[in-house]
Amino acid sequence: MIKKRPSFLLAAIIFLLLLSWGGVFYCSAQQDVAQTQKSTPQEKEEPEKIVVGPQDIKQKTGILVFVAWMWISVFVIVYFLRFKIIEADRLYRLRFYSAKKN
Repeated sequence: MIKKRPSFLLAAIIFLLLLSWGGVFYCSAQQDVAQTQKSTPQEKEEPEKIVVGPQDIKQKTGILVFVAWMWISVFVIVYFLRFKIIEADRLYRLRFYSAKKN
């Protein structure tokens, strides 16, 4: 009969939970920071306008080259993977990895 020790595992989990719970109070991300700003009304600043997309022809060309490189690499990987599949099928038909070899 195998002797199980769930009490040790349970004690270890409880210890780690208590340790992490106690560490929350000393975490710098959890500490409250006093507000140093005065509550004076300020002018509303308009948010900066963000333009999505390439700014010039160099960035446009870079994006096109990157996309072309990605597709070429996908085709090369599929090309070599096709050869691996053909070789695996050939070995399967020959029963190369079979336990019963005739």
